[in-house]
Amino acid sequence: MFRRPSKTTNLRTQLGNALKAERLNEALDIYELIEKQTPDEPRWSHRRGDLLQRMGRKADAVLAYERAVDLYAAKGFVARAAAMAKLILAIDPSKGEVLERVDPQAARRLHRQNRALIVTADDSDVEDDDGTPTDTQSIITDALPLIADRRAPDGETRFMKPEKTEDITLDLTNVELLERPKPSDALVSQRPSAATLAQLPSMPLFAEVPRGLLQTLVRESGLVDVEDGQRLTTAGMSADALYVLVEGNAVGRRALDVQSMLLGEGDVAGVSCLLSNVSYGEEVVACGRVRALRIGKELLDRLVARHPPFGDVLLEVLSRRLIATLLRTNPIFTAFDEVTRKQLARLFEVRRAHAGTRIVESGKRSDAMYLPLHGRIVVRAADGRRLGNMELGYPIGQESLLTREASRFTIEAASEVLVLRMPVPRFSELLMKRPDIVQRFQMLQRRA
Repeated sequence: MFRRPSKTTNLRTQLGNALKAERLNEALDIYELIEKQTPDEPRWSHRRGDLLQRMGRKADAVLAYERAVDLYAAKGFVARAAAMAKLILAIDPSKGEVLERVDPQAARRLHRQNRALIVTADDSDVEDDDGTPTDTQSIITDALPLIADRRAPDGETRFMKPEKTEDITLDLTNVELLERPKPSDALVSQRPSAATLAQLPSMPLFAEVPRGLLQTLVRESGLVDVEDGQRLTTAGMSADALYVLVEGNAVGRRALDVQSMLLGEGDVAGVSCLLSNVSYGEEVVACGRVRALRIGKELLDRLVARHPPFGDVLLEVLSRRLIATLLRTNPIFTAFDEVTRKQLARLFEVRRAHAGTRIVESGKRSDAMYLPLHGRIVVRAADGRRLGNMELGYPIGQESLLTREASRFTIEAASEVLVLRMPVPRFSELLMKRPDIVQRFQMLQRRA
């Protein structure tokens, strides 16, 4: 049955033709007609603002962008609203009040609807739409300490936990654990829904902070446009900023990656900057034109000092991204299918190690694999000599998952350290339920 094209579809065709022929005034009129037909869709105000700016009509562009800020924020696209605000301030620095229009309420509501547990730095009461409390956790203060088990055999390092206590587990979502399309299959950015963005690690940066903190974050961050093939981050360079992708795609790749990872709107790049005194661990290269918010490490550190609960939000962003990267790149996991990797992600728990705790001890088998996130860690030889500091974000004790052999080194917390922990029994139990995985795991071990 023939279906008559909608008026909006016809207008979009006319718009494409007008832009292609450089009939800019005609294109501007068509943008206004489309806006009237779809008054709650922010991208038309956004694009009309881009065209007005291109035509040199900066004051009119600011008005269009202001409308886009309001509409993006109302729909939960708070990072896009922030980017629009940055564009306005670049055109007219006197428009500081636009930051107040980057309202995180809709994004906060979506974030809390789409997650079972949240980490928040917001001062307001945490409630769902129906008025029921949302489960919250503080990664820094709620994480249980690693307490040495004195009953452990001589050749094994083992930790216990206080009775009637529960470990913090990270609420990873399907969105961040799903296999990404290959860069060659998706060169054009597809705008995800606000509900999808709510499940990504970047959302708490904008949705779960007090309004004043959010305004400072937006005001002092930078809006960067990166052309196709240019880098956002370079492996080995000092990690001095976090990037939140707002538009476009980028390809992230670490030296040991099995394959590149396609990053899109809502993803974060440069997560290494959330650690202390480290370099970027991956190359992130624009795949087409990319727009991103650049949030400097100095700004993040300053905001944490001003409002310590913000540190919890940053640690959650870091933790979730590190786990997802580990599952995708580490040879321990890359042999497994996507379903199994999702199960493995949920086996991590968040723990604290007090200064002086020997997380892995020379001459003893480890009881888990650890991923240190925060603090200072030293490596010592079997005779106790200090060999140096260990870089954060790299697995500790993973050889125990493969060989169950004693460690040659002692790895010790030199300060309060936050780690992700995956006990050997959990991993072993999963392997025993899947004989085919056990066989592949053994093959991987022989190659190591």
